[in-house]
Amino acid sequence: MNHVYTLSLYGQGVITLPKAWREKTKAKKFIAREHGNQLILEPLMQKENLKMLTENPSFYFLKDEPDLYNDLVK
Repeated sequence: MNHVYTLSLYGQGVITLPKAWREKTKAKKFIAREHGNQLILEPLMQKENLKMLTENPSFYFLKDEPDLYNDLVK
């Protein structure tokens, strides 16, 4: 089932993700993909997202997440 949430922007670009979604994903890191005027957020913990990040030159931030990074470079 799709849900629609209204989010507010605070301070320097901070938004609060819906509690139900945070509890469902249990993720602490996310990727954001820009698609036209949309910003699509996905939990970083999903393997398909990790593989997609290796095609992006900025994926080296994953080195701060050794378990995720090591899984990618195996």
